[in-house]
Order: sequence, then C-alpha cells, then structure tokens
Amino acid sequence: MKILIVDDDEVFRQTLIIHFADLHIEAVGISSLKDLSLETISSFSHAVVDLRIAQENGLDVIQSLKALHAEMKVIMLTGFGSIATAVEAIKLGAHQYLTKPISFDVLIETLFDDTEVLLNDNEKNVKELTLAEKEREYIEFILNRHQGNISQAAKVLGLHRQSLQRMLKKYSPAKN
Repeated sequence: MKILIVDDDEVFRQTLIIHFADLHIEAVGISSLKDLSLETISSFSHAVVDLRIAQENGLDVIQSLKALHAEMKVIMLTGFGSIATAVEAIKLGAHQYLTKPISFDVLIETLFDDTEVLLNDNEKNVKELTLAEKEREYIEFILNRHQGNISQAAKVLGLHRQSLQRMLKKYSPAKN
C-alpha cells in the first residue's frame, strides 16, 4: 500500500508522511503531479490531494489521477471548503472531501474505511468560512464551469472582465 500526498505545503506533507510511517504505511509527498512519471502513479492505492496547489488546481489533479488510475481512492483535503468544490470533487471521482484542520485519525478512517465519515463526526473539523473565502470559492467554481474563460465567467458573475481579473489577482495563491 502506497499513499500519494499532493500538497504545496511542505510542512504539512512531511507531517503526514511521518504519521503514515509511524503506521508502517509508505507515503510519498509531492507539490505537483509534474514531479511524478505516469508509470509511478499506478503504484499508489490512495491519494490525499489539496484543493489549492500553487501551480495546479486540486480538482484537475483528481481528474488526472482518476484518468490514469481509476481504482485509486482519492481524498480531497482543503482549508477552503465549499459546497461547490465538494460537489465538483466528488463528480471527478474523489471518495471524500474533508476540510483542514483535520485530525490524522479522521483522515486514516476516511482513507481506509469503506464507509463514509458522517458529517456529524467531522463537524469538529469544519471551520466557518469568511465572506471573502466564500466569494473566492464561488468565483473558482464559475471559472471551472467555463473552463477558465474569464470573459464568460465575468458575464455569468455580472462583472466586467477587468474587475474579475483584479479579484483573481487579489485571491492569487502567492498572497494567501
């Protein structure tokens, strides 16, 4: 059994790798799918994928992983949870969508138990999002629906294209 951890937070990746090693589970952490060869991906049985990765979108990572290895059990893990991205992650093949901070026990239970973790069991791990975070998540959802086309997304959002571009700069990963 091998677990792939795709997260741009080096400290978080290393912490998970250490926790898995304590359970005698091999885990490999990467910050981008570009760090792995296509053949290597098939050697993993499970994956933990962050939604917001510096150069990639975690939803795209899920889609790529499932296309290359359909049986892989993928868990989406994010500090910026929203219903829209949760639905999209599940549609793309994620087994579960969990929000940070999360206890390692809940992550293990979700990865290795075939029954889903009930929302009530996970409520202690859910934090309320700020209005700005909800706004950003909704903008990302609309952009995803329109394959990243800013003009179409701006039209749906009722914004001028340049206004949307300014908002996206405000929410860039480098500033968070």
